[in-house]
Amino acid sequence: MGKTLASLEDAREYFDRLPGQLEEYFDDAYQNAFDNLMQAMGQFFDIAATINQQAEDEHSISSHEATDIGDHGFTLLLKLIDLMEKLDLPQKRMEIEQISLIFARWIIRHRGRLNHIEPLVNAFAHSANSMSDKQSLTILAELMTMVIDAASDEIRHDLDSSNLYRPWRLLHINRGIVATRTHNTELMKKVFDEMLLYLPQEADAFFNEAMNEMDTLDYPPNVRKLIEQYHHQRPRMRLH
Repeated sequence: MGKTLASLEDAREYFDRLPGQLEEYFDDAYQNAFDNLMQAMGQFFDIAATINQQAEDEHSISSHEATDIGDHGFTLLLKLIDLMEKLDLPQKRMEIEQISLIFARWIIRHRGRLNHIEPLVNAFAHSANSMSDKQSLTILAELMTMVIDAASDEIRHDLDSSNLYRPWRLLHINRGIVATRTHNTELMKKVFDEMLLYLPQEADAFFNEAMNEMDTLDYPPNVRKLIEQYHHQRPRMRLH
């Protein structure tokens, strides 16, 4: 993708370049579908830019409006992700999933709720795999926390709890892994406590795995101690 995309303006520039990068892969049907998506995406960026300008003038939209507009943006992203999958273009799919983080930050900025978190979870996983320094991992864990806090009630209720690959579960498990890699015990406590709150039936497996990996990953003593505490005290633990 060249450079890291950080803003809606960056995302818009990415989508302005995308048609020229994909035209060789399209037949007429794909081309028409893609053109319609790009037109709709341009309209979304126009709306978001207008709202951002109004927010600077202290004319904010409601959280309900932010949720609805954000939903529309995510619907377009999901259609593009599906198209990249059908065309067998995994790198383009990953790039668009990274852009979903920009859309999420826009929704969160305007106090909206997130109803689609699967592309965000995939983007977090790709980002975590490319990071090693603790500051970057800490920032990533904080962004994951923002997504958890902004998730819709339907996602939070975790009705599909039998599916190990559901995005809500993967988000919490991956955030636990990222937090552990920071070696920041205060951050780890917050993340572990929220895992116990949101995934009480599955936290044991996470702490068991963390215990098994302690020697392999050479955790420092304070991190080892905290993981051991959560592992051994889990049945008696109370949140406060």
